[in-house]
Amino acid sequence: MNHSKTKIGILILFMVYGGVSCSLNRKPERNIIVRFEKLVFATQPNNLSDSIKSNHKDLVPFFRIFNEDVIRIGPDTLPGYVTQLTGYKTDSLINLVNSEIGKSEDLFINQLGIITSALDRWSEISDTPKVNHLVTYISGFNQSFITLPGVLGIGLDNYLGSKCQFYQSLGIPAYIRQNMNPENLPTDALRAWLYSELPPPDPEGVFLDRMIYEGKVNYIAGKLLPEISQEFLFHYSEKQLNWCSEQEKSMWKYLAEQKVLFSSDRLTIRKFMEEAPFTRDFGNESPGRVGTWIGYRIVSSYMKTSGLDIKDLINNTNARQILSASKYHP
Repeated sequence: MNHSKTKIGILILFMVYGGVSCSLNRKPERNIIVRFEKLVFATQPNNLSDSIKSNHKDLVPFFRIFNEDVIRIGPDTLPGYVTQLTGYKTDSLINLVNSEIGKSEDLFINQLGIITSALDRWSEISDTPKVNHLVTYISGFNQSFITLPGVLGIGLDNYLGSKCQFYQSLGIPAYIRQNMNPENLPTDALRAWLYSELPPPDPEGVFLDRMIYEGKVNYIAGKLLPEISQEFLFHYSEKQLNWCSEQEKSMWKYLAEQKVLFSSDRLTIRKFMEEAPFTRDFGNESPGRVGTWIGYRIVSSYMKTSGLDIKDLINNTNARQILSASKYHP
């Protein structure tokens, strides 16, 4: 897809959802993983820029974004850059985070292998070039993912475990913290990549456009990671998934009768689509993001009814046509 050739994207933690059950013996199929956080700590600050440009030329765009947008110390051409980078490397919190990552090294290696395999599947089904580099880094609790042509960056410090003391100190809400586990990394990473690959819905579009788009992303993520459960795919508990199944018909009726489907009101769209402890219109027992779940159900019905493949799904950006052809009737 041509649009992926020019993409430069940064996705923060709260924009992506999902997870995966770990497969303890999974190994990367290709050696594309670059542990950038280790490279930073192993290289003298005054040598890092030259080392990247000499030995990791493909990572120069990533390195620029890391400096300027993630840890925000400015371009490496600034006179004070080395001093700023030294401050980052010697920061006590960054060093504590690096130590915590080391404690989960085997688990992270496993999850990165799962991501590598899933990205290979994506390349095969979408007929796009393989991702050349999977780059891990310490973001300082900023951006979780960086997407560039051929490069997916992953901020490991946002996946240290739901009980990590850093997250509580930062005031991250409990319903967000509960998903900040290493096991959640593969689906979040794949979703981040898909957000950068699939043509986005019109920003001035209606609720249905966003719902179908999210449904497509989640449907494809599930196909790329066939071992995941629905709980991990949606960050839902078994109880919340059961609630969605039991209330699916009434939720769909509400969205139709209240004219939510074709609403272009941004606040209305956010209410049903974005991370929250529950969906206000459906009560405290409901999970957040029920619009995403219903979108997934519609897209699943569309794929089953049409018999089309994922490439066809990617290319179809007509949400109304997908809804009509899905014959979705909960």
